[in-house]
Amino acid sequence: MEYSYNIISIIDILGVIQGLLFGIMLLLIHSKKNKPTLFLGLFILLFSMEPIPNILEDMGILHQYPILELPPIHFHFLAYPLFYIYIQKTSVFNDKKLNYWTLIPGAFETLVGFIIFLLPIETKLQLKFSSYALIYFVFGLCYSIFIGMLTIRWIILHQKEVANQFSDTIHKNLNWSKLFIYGSIFFQLLLLLHHFIDNHTLYFFVTLVNVILIYWVSFKGITQDNIVSLYVIIPEPEQNFTSYEEVSSTIGVSVPLLLQPSSNKKEKVQFMNSEEMLEVINIITNSIHDTQIFLKHNLTIVDIAEATQIHPKRISYALNNQLKLNFNNFINKFRVNKAKELLGNEKFNHLSIEGIGMEVGFRTKATFYSAFKKYEGCTPAKYR
Repeated sequence: MEYSYNIISIIDILGVIQGLLFGIMLLLIHSKKNKPTLFLGLFILLFSMEPIPNILEDMGILHQYPILELPPIHFHFLAYPLFYIYIQKTSVFNDKKLNYWTLIPGAFETLVGFIIFLLPIETKLQLKFSSYALIYFVFGLCYSIFIGMLTIRWIILHQKEVANQFSDTIHKNLNWSKLFIYGSIFFQLLLLLHHFIDNHTLYFFVTLVNVILIYWVSFKGITQDNIVSLYVIIPEPEQNFTSYEEVSSTIGVSVPLLLQPSSNKKEKVQFMNSEEMLEVINIITNSIHDTQIFLKHNLTIVDIAEATQIHPKRISYALNNQLKLNFNNFINKFRVNKAKELLGNEKFNHLSIEGIGMEVGFRTKATFYSAFKKYEGCTPAKYR
């Protein structure tokens, strides 16, 4: 019995093995505290099995064992919903209701796939080369892209909220997952193109992209920590209280008198007029100036809330609605101003640009350069 091998088959096999190893690893290490890895592991397993039918055909195995035609390992409707749920559970909105309904078409697809695999060989071959196979593939492609768009939308909302809570977002913004979705959509379109153009060079490129995507999502997924909203630390202010004394006892800190209403009538705390927002901004600005708390690398909005005794959601609301700034940008303004001070001081000439950035609270040179150029229109090196 002879099997044929070529470079494309070898790359495909390596991709499948790599994906299976990473997927199984994630399934084994997941726990209740890190449950999203379960969904990521399942996604990687399903995603990595996509090339198996091509491997069986290229190696001549299907010719020897035609019963293996149409193996039930196509998951066009199931794989990407698993990744979508993984992103939902990893994001800052992990306490929200998740979109498990996106798994329903995939569950139906898997059931039908097993039924088709048990059909007679002649029937399976007819289905393989029929228009139904193309329709299934195109619909699966469209559904994958649809789920990809939902995932990107969720990530964008997540990034906005992370910027409202953290001064350091570099390991929390899930940019890698957004890039992966774009890469996956590109990969799906390449598959569609290859379906109509049977070209070895194109297929080699498709195979290479597939392996890169498997490695990319596996490595990034394993190193990605769950991101928990800081607002869960302090109860939501969108509840009714009979008085602000009750608010104080609920969140564990006293509320400044200027934030207290003139009556004891029930009201929703999240509503703030311009005067209240300006008052909040004045308080937190003075506090930040006096304490230089912005120099703290991992500063969060909760740190400011504890220092000023103002609920973090009120701080975020005031910054977004009065200054049109999120917490991240607000803090970076203080850091950039401090950096300008140090860059113009001869006593700090011994520090590198990166050292200046670290000194004022930035954790990486890239974030320092990005923030400085955003507010000053030039790099810190040019400013110096």
